[in-house]
Amino acid sequence: GQAVDLMLTFFDGLAATKLAEYRGLHDAFDGQAQGEGSEGHIFKRTDHPWRTQGGEQQSTLLQVSIGFHTECHLCIGEVNHLPVNWTPNIGFKSYFWYVKQQGTAPVYSALGYAALDAYLNAQRPSKTFLLVDSNTSVCLPGFVGQLPHLDGNFEILEVEPGEGSKSIEVAAGLWSVLLEYGADRNSLMINVGGGVVLDLGGFVASTFKRGIPFINVPTSLLAMVDASVGGKTGINHDGIKNQVGTFTDAELVLIDPSFLSTLPEEEWRSGHGEMIKHSLLSGQNWPQVLQWTPQTLNDAHLRQSVETKLAIVQSDFKENGLRKVLNLGHTFGHAWESWCAEHSPISHGAAVIQGLHVALYLSEQHDARGALGQSYPWTKVDENALDALWTLMQADKKNAEGQVRFVLLENIGAPTFDCPISRDQFRAAVQHLNSF
Repeated sequence: GQAVDLMLTFFDGLAATKLAEYRGLHDAFDGQAQGEGSEGHIFKRTDHPWRTQGGEQQSTLLQVSIGFHTECHLCIGEVNHLPVNWTPNIGFKSYFWYVKQQGTAPVYSALGYAALDAYLNAQRPSKTFLLVDSNTSVCLPGFVGQLPHLDGNFEILEVEPGEGSKSIEVAAGLWSVLLEYGADRNSLMINVGGGVVLDLGGFVASTFKRGIPFINVPTSLLAMVDASVGGKTGINHDGIKNQVGTFTDAELVLIDPSFLSTLPEEEWRSGHGEMIKHSLLSGQNWPQVLQWTPQTLNDAHLRQSVETKLAIVQSDFKENGLRKVLNLGHTFGHAWESWCAEHSPISHGAAVIQGLHVALYLSEQHDARGALGQSYPWTKVDENALDALWTLMQADKKNAEGQVRFVLLENIGAPTFDCPISRDQFRAAVQHLNSF
């Protein structure tokens, strides 16, 4: 154990050294010229200073040489539940290689950037596409500057932020651009953004030519603790969330908590809702999780929340049983989110919190629901909307035999799934919550 710790400390030091050499490249990313876009301005391709000109590849980002004077060959069995091999090449360069498995464990911060760069060096994609939205495109200078083995001829694809981009029209537009730029099955999609970018990018990649590899780089709290791990990709259809998608794991997930330093308050609340859900499922950090703020959140909190989801996903990747518990708060939450999208849009996390109120009431966990209400009060639901909300819940993917099925709690940390709830039970719950 001590030997592994020492080696990991060495890796962190190596990664920090490598990143310092390339921090000067960040300032070089000083502008973007908008290029061609698809019809209807569904998304745009953005040019960047390192794009190949006249067929001559600029190699600014490719010049890297880390010297070693050693003849050892090491194999570390597991780091963060993820198999790792590290082989120093004498006198040349080194990389450590993360093996993909169902429920890919994220790699964090400097170690994550080094792992992604190692992947690029080992796989050498024929073409690399970076998918972003207009909110996260500003993250690219710092991100790209830490990947010396990223082909300088990569393409940037930008979509509009928000759930409207999770549509078949936007997906089809991206497929067309991949074809236009000659993407093949050895191409790579790197999704840099929030949940929408990760869901959409994973879906586009997993279906293009029956699947090309993709990497997730979440930039929001919600995406870090939810969308980035678990292998669910998808788009919305007919006004209902995530009706079309695949179970396809990312090759690698890189979580950089420094992205959270500029996170807007509403985005914090959105991710916090998922962290509260994970705490209710595991019993870990309840009810302290309700008091967390952007100022008090630390890396340990983040990792614990991610690991709660990851442990469940790795036991049931295709959601045939236990993984259904991750939908706690989502049966009503998704319906509420879809209904509000037509009236007054809200964030996914706000919808999940509303759904947690309903689930906790139906579970008769009234103390927990009261505690939740102290931090996030129930939003009154117009009773004229209850029929429409019930119809939306009937489209939930977890339903079976014509029944609307909820995830409920027998106790904090003891979830149960496939719980049928009748229309009358649902109406009574909402009416009672409205009475507070």
